[in-house]
Amino acid sequence: QYSLIKDVVSSLKRHRMHEQQFTHHPLLVLSNFGFQQIQVKLMASMFQNMFPSINVHRVNVNSIKRCLLVSYDAETQLLDFRH
Repeated sequence: QYSLIKDVVSSLKRHRMHEQQFTHHPLLVLSNFGFQQIQVKLMASMFQNMFPSINVHRVNVNSIKRCLLVSYDAETQLLDFRH
């Protein structure tokens, strides 16, 4: 299941989108990827390599405009993807 950005924007009462929102890379948060199965490690590595790494000591917190959360459910083997 997913929603397109145009559907999300049309459902908002006030949308606050600006043109510089997508100029910086998102902060990637991986949840429940600590399992030792090879397919889970491969998925985590794939998501980590999709975006450049962020140096937490040198990053300007005000430059982070987006967050990407990927959560793995081991029981259902489904990924929850929230951007």
